[in-house]
Amino acid sequence: MTQKWNLQDIRPAEPRRRPATDRPLTISQRTATPNSTERADDDVETIVIKDGNKESKSKFILLSVVVVVLVVAVFGLSALLSKTTLTVYPEFNEPVVNAEFTAYPDRRDSALSYEIISIDATKEKQVAASGEEHVESLTKGSIEIIKTTPGTERLVKNTRFRTAEGRIFRIQDSIVVPGALKDTSGTLIPGTIRAEVVADAMGQEYNLAANTRFDVPGFKENNLNELYNSIYATNREAFTGGFNGPKFIINDTELSKAKQELQLQLRDELLTRIKTEKPAGFTTFENSVAITYQELPTISYGENLVTIRQQATLQMPLFKQEEFAAYLAKETISTYNREPVRIVDASVLEFSYPDLTTSSSNLADLTSITFKVVGKPTIVAEFDPVQLQKDLAGKSKTSISTVLTAHPGIKSARVASKPFWRRAFPSEADDIEIIEVIGEEK
Repeated sequence: MTQKWNLQDIRPAEPRRRPATDRPLTISQRTATPNSTERADDDVETIVIKDGNKESKSKFILLSVVVVVLVVAVFGLSALLSKTTLTVYPEFNEPVVNAEFTAYPDRRDSALSYEIISIDATKEKQVAASGEEHVESLTKGSIEIIKTTPGTERLVKNTRFRTAEGRIFRIQDSIVVPGALKDTSGTLIPGTIRAEVVADAMGQEYNLAANTRFDVPGFKENNLNELYNSIYATNREAFTGGFNGPKFIINDTELSKAKQELQLQLRDELLTRIKTEKPAGFTTFENSVAITYQELPTISYGENLVTIRQQATLQMPLFKQEEFAAYLAKETISTYNREPVRIVDASVLEFSYPDLTTSSSNLADLTSITFKVVGKPTIVAEFDPVQLQKDLAGKSKTSISTVLTAHPGIKSARVASKPFWRRAFPSEADDIEIIEVIGEEK
């Protein structure tokens, strides 16, 4: 007998699944557990399928952003750490010096000039006195007469010079005061001359401090107002020696011993002070000092004790640094052509006076000083670092040779920049560091 089948009796052996085209791009597949009550579709492990084109594009964008940030950071850090250094090698010479020179207190063509610094100190000591006597003495000293207008003026012997307090001093010889002259820059330089003066009367009140100003009353009295206003005088050193009154008599041996002790103390004090009191901008030498001593009036102390007093004055010639260096270069370097120079360390030079009495003389009274210098100084050509910075600012590194032609004191120079790819100097002059190296470029 033939069996008939209905379509409804025909069933597939496995549950039918939807075609893949009906599903999303995510296929879920899990392993079913024996006791699972969930649907078969949920019993499979999930596998994610990503779009490769979109992922590659995202990575490219991210990488591009990172690269841009790194490049900006590198250039920004380079800008912050950028530095341009110019190492300059100036012209220099090291002549061997062993010669005598003469300098003058006033300016003269092709000659070295000097100024005098003067400091003084006073000390006292008590000694036994054997009696007293009446003493009278006049104050004496040296003044510098100055004329601020052109043309010479003759002053006869005994011409009066007067302080603001009315104390009169007279010159001892006739003199001719030189008139003012113009220097190379057109500035009017006053004429000066020195003269010895003596007080008109005796007494301690004529002992004056240094740098006291004097006028010439005779000009005013004769209505010579132009001369009165253009001629005046000043004393570079203190005036001493004036006295009128009793003076104690002291045993010569005791007096000599006490004076020697005071002078040694005064010398040590003044040599210590001059190291800190000498002005900047001048070349000085320790061995150039001259010290003079002045005995001051004694003072009574009790019945048989007196106080003796000594005043010491230390003088030292001052040479303007640039003038001394230029003079020494002119005298020792055959190729020197009056360009600005400086001495790196003047202490390598030994200074001495051929005439030993100079070190105990009143230097302010001398019309010149002769000295000897021995040593091997380093004399360096000067250049203006500030102007050099301005000349280089913003220019290409290749233009340095052209710029240096305007700075003849420079023998050669070397540029170092950070970052290394920089091809020009900074636009701001202050951003260029100048380093001077004295010696041959290596």
